Amino acid sequence: MTTSFKTKAVAELREAKKLERAKEALANAEAEQISEAKAKASAERIAKKLKRIAKSEEPTPTEEVVEKVVEKPKAKPKAKATGKKRGRPSKAKK
Repeated sequence: MTTSFKTKAVAELREAKKLERAKEALANAEAEQISEAKAKASAERIAKKLKRIAKSEEPTPTEEVVEKVVEKPKAKPKAKATGKKRGRPSKAKK
């Protein structure tokens, strides 16, 4: 058994949820339109770049770059120092 105030509260809740769903649908539609516009703009930019690349032929090299390979003399290996040991001391054996 439900009383009239409970049925009224349930009806109000249903209406509130219906309005909330409508707002969410509107927000989703707007977000989708924005993302589509961004994708379209991106595709147009990419198309312009590809067109520009396709239109231009291979660039003529103005100068040839010659790299010189210079070998550095190898440093002499340093002698290892056998000084103090670093780190945690080992456990004493019994």
